[in-house]
Amino acid sequence: MNNLLENKKVLYVAPVFFGYENEIKGELERQGAQVTFLLDRPFNSAFLKGLTRVRREWVIGAADRYYKKKLASINAEFDYVFVVSGQTLSQKTLVGWRQQFPSAKFILYMWDSFSNRQQAVANLEYFDSVFSFDKNDAQEFGLHFRPLFFSKGFETAEQVAAEFDISFIGTAHSDRYSIVQKIDRQLGASIKRYWYLFLQANWVYWFYRLTNASFREARYTDFQFDTISKVEVQRVFNRSKVILDIEHPYQTGLTMRTLETLGARKKLVTTNSSVKLYDFYDEENIYVIDRAEPSIPAEFFDKPYKQVDLKTYRKYSLVGWVEEIFNLVNSK
Repeated sequence: MNNLLENKKVLYVAPVFFGYENEIKGELERQGAQVTFLLDRPFNSAFLKGLTRVRREWVIGAADRYYKKKLASINAEFDYVFVVSGQTLSQKTLVGWRQQFPSAKFILYMWDSFSNRQQAVANLEYFDSVFSFDKNDAQEFGLHFRPLFFSKGFETAEQVAAEFDISFIGTAHSDRYSIVQKIDRQLGASIKRYWYLFLQANWVYWFYRLTNASFREARYTDFQFDTISKVEVQRVFNRSKVILDIEHPYQTGLTMRTLETLGARKKLVTTNSSVKLYDFYDEENIYVIDRAEPSIPAEFFDKPYKQVDLKTYRKYSLVGWVEEIFNLVNSK
C-alpha cells in the first residue's frame, strides 16, 4: 500500500449505486484521505433519478443549485476533485470548481460508456486526468484505460455449499430481461436459478412496456422495485456456482458484476466477448454466450473453478483500483 493519499483532501462526487459510492469513499479514507462526498444525481426521488437517464437537461438546473449550496458551506482547499460518472455535473459547475479550487487535480472516472453518457464528452476538457472502464472509449478519446473493481465483501477464501447453479442480479435495462428469459427457458428443470431484475420505479416498467420491444410480454411480477442490499448480493454470489453477466449492448467495457465474480472466485457466463482480451480470462472459468441465441452447455456447471494468480486478483480489487488511479495521476 502506498501513502499518496495520506492527509490529502479529496472532493469526491459519485452517484448512489448499490453502495459502491460508499465502498470507494471508505477505501480513499483507508488510504489516508480526508474525503468530502457530494452526490452525483443528487435527488431522493426515484422519478428524478430515472429522469436523469432519459432527460438529463430537465434536472441539470436543480443539480447546479445543489452543488452551489453544498460548496458554499465548505471552507476548504482540495488536493483532488475525484468524480465518478458525473451525470449531473454541468460545464457551468465545473468551470466554477476550477476557479474555486485552482490547485486541485481534477480526475474523472467513467464507469459507463460514452455511448450511454454522450453529454460527458463535453466535460472532458475540465479534467486533468480521465479514466474509462471501456477500452474502446479510452482508445478513441486518448484516456487512461482502467477496468472496474470488486470490493472486499466479494472476497472469499472459504467456499460454501451452492444454493444456486446460476444467478443474475442487475438493473433490467436494454435487452437484459429478454436474455434472462431466453436463458431461463433453455436451462433444464434441475438447474437452480436466482433472478433479480431491478427497475428504479413502477413507472419505469410501464415506460419500457411502451418503448422497449423486449418488454412487450413482460410481467410486472418479473421485476423487483426495491434495491437489493450489498450483503444480500454477496450472499447470493457466494452461494452460486455460476454468475450471469449481461452488459449493455452499446458497451464494451466489463461490468462491475464481471469483476465481482472474479473477486468471489466464481465461474462466469457473459454476453461480453471482450472479456477474452483480459489477463484473468480462462475458458475453464468464463463462457461467452450469444445475446441473440444464448445457450449454456450443461457441462460448464460441473467443471471446477480454476484459481487466478494472486497478483492478478489484487489488481482488480478496490485497493488496486484506487492505487492505480492515483499513482497514474501523480506520475504526470
